[in-house]
Amino acid sequence: MAVAKTLDIRPETKGERTRRRIMDEARAMIEEMEIEAISQEAVAQRIGITQSALRHHFPTKDSMFAAIFDNIFSGFYRSAEQVLLEPAHEPRQRLIMLCKQHLEYAMTESDRVALQSFAHYLYKPDLLARQSSWYHWIAGHYAMLLAAIRPDLDEAERHGRALAMLTMCIGAWITLGRSRSPWPSTPDGGAKKAMLKAIEHLIDQ
Repeated sequence: MAVAKTLDIRPETKGERTRRRIMDEARAMIEEMEIEAISQEAVAQRIGITQSALRHHFPTKDSMFAAIFDNIFSGFYRSAEQVLLEPAHEPRQRLIMLCKQHLEYAMTESDRVALQSFAHYLYKPDLLARQSSWYHWIAGHYAMLLAAIRPDLDEAERHGRALAMLTMCIGAWITLGRSRSPWPSTPDGGAKKAMLKAIEHLIDQ
């Protein structure tokens, strides 16, 4: 007789709930205003907690923003890993799936949060290093998949094409982000299709 397994899910602690609320509200504020205008005091007031309670979780404003940005981009990192570990698809399918997922992420997640995070990282060497390591990670996987698809390409060519793919996907935050108006004379979904077609050209030509 089979015995049903129950998931052992640990309840969220009060401290974890508070930390999550802080991050959620601070992220909502980034949607509304520039990072420079957001203070720990304003976040604490918005949530209804003391500044000391907020600083218990995030001693500095930078640590609060770093946690928010890491949380946002780690979500894409995990979803990208799932595609890479998917055994049922050929390398070309996986590469296109990765790029499509990256484009969809850029077009549906907040471009205001993303673009402010990019600017924030530029002046924080430790954060910039983490961001750069992620870019190298995803571009490295693009190049690895290209090697399996196109063994005729040398290493420099594979990495150059991988960098071009990454640049196109990151550029979608600027041109196709959700706060942007639709491009004129472009049907719904047309811009994403055009970018995916360009990526396929980089793979096949």
